[in-house]
Amino acid sequence: MSKQPKRTRITASKAAAVKLTIRPVTRHKNGSVWVTHFVQGWKEGDKWQRRQFKDESEAKSFAALKQVEMENKGRAQQMILSSLTQEHHDAAASAIERLGGAYSLADAVEFFLKHHRPPEFTIRLRNALKFFLDEKERDGLRPRTQQALKASIERFIKAVDNPWTHEVTHQQVEGYLRGLRAADGKKKASKKFWNNTLNDLKGFFAWTATADKATNRPFTFENPAATVRAYDARQVREEQNARPITTELDRVQRIFSALYRWRGGAMVRYFSLAYFAGIRPAEIQRLAGREAELINLKTRIITIPANISKTRHARHVAISDNLAAWLEAFPPPVTCGNFGRMLSAVKKHFRITHDEARHSFISYHVAAHRSLGDAALQAGNSESIIKRHYLNLHPREEGGQFFRIVPDKERRRAVMTPEKAVNPNPHLVAI
Repeated sequence: MSKQPKRTRITASKAAAVKLTIRPVTRHKNGSVWVTHFVQGWKEGDKWQRRQFKDESEAKSFAALKQVEMENKGRAQQMILSSLTQEHHDAAASAIERLGGAYSLADAVEFFLKHHRPPEFTIRLRNALKFFLDEKERDGLRPRTQQALKASIERFIKAVDNPWTHEVTHQQVEGYLRGLRAADGKKKASKKFWNNTLNDLKGFFAWTATADKATNRPFTFENPAATVRAYDARQVREEQNARPITTELDRVQRIFSALYRWRGGAMVRYFSLAYFAGIRPAEIQRLAGREAELINLKTRIITIPANISKTRHARHVAISDNLAAWLEAFPPPVTCGNFGRMLSAVKKHFRITHDEARHSFISYHVAAHRSLGDAALQAGNSESIIKRHYLNLHPREEGGQFFRIVPDKERRRAVMTPEKAVNPNPHLVAI
């Protein structure tokens, strides 16, 4: 009988917290002799476990992994060949643990690269805004529109503390919009204001993400405002006033009577064009200096060219008899020194809201003529808008009375002429 080989025991380090052993065992069968290796020394479910391997190297690898697993309080480990250093491996493991089950490490890296990876040229939001406005000016954007756009984006920049452009996130944009408040500082801003602000931010960030060598763009790799939800037209319309604010006839007379005697009638011409021609406030101010060219009392037509019109489409407004009387009584200019303060004082004193004069013109015009098409042409709106907002706001007789309000030079006040003494629209004559 052959002598059995001496049994050897491979034990774990005495300093190890878990003592796993590898025990070789000689097997005999059908005249063959071989050695297997048992790894033993750990418990699962309060039962001692062991595992058999043909090769000693496999047994040692398993024992090493199992020992690491047991020493790390049961957390499963895998032996994987990697180019990571121990420092990088530990950092990755720590990041995965902090993310938990909410996000994967790949999701976190993708989000970081979208919002924090610096492009070749980094720039703060406020400096980017300067380049943006310069380009808008070269494109021919009106100064007033530039100022409104600048103010809108500046409010956002101030709210987020002027970060790097590439670091602005979707969450910051939406959080800012949700924090918008009305003029009283308490109520939420209107849905229309939300949409207008969102459109300004979308346009600005789309510009920053567009490649352009002259300005070293892109400043960011994505538009953080692109996925923010906007309110649809129905939601905006439902929130707005059901009826536009208009001025009652007796108030119109009181306003013009007071303006007749205030500051030599300096503001009469402006409010005449606003009330009796329905021209927008900004359009009236852009008319200044071109009145002789655009206001023709002989043909009874006011021309609003495309570079003055808000819609960028030219239109013509018919001069009614009563408007002609006011324009003849109070010659140019339509604006004067200190115009802004005087306009604010008048609107505040008489509590005239924005576009109230224009709303009055359209509603009284529709009441007098029952012509949606003619009102739309003169106001620069669509027929659907006129029908939706201005139809049946005033009875027909009030429409006629509105266009009979004229100046009385002797008493220096506004009066209403007898019926049919004034044709509100000389181009629409009943046959």
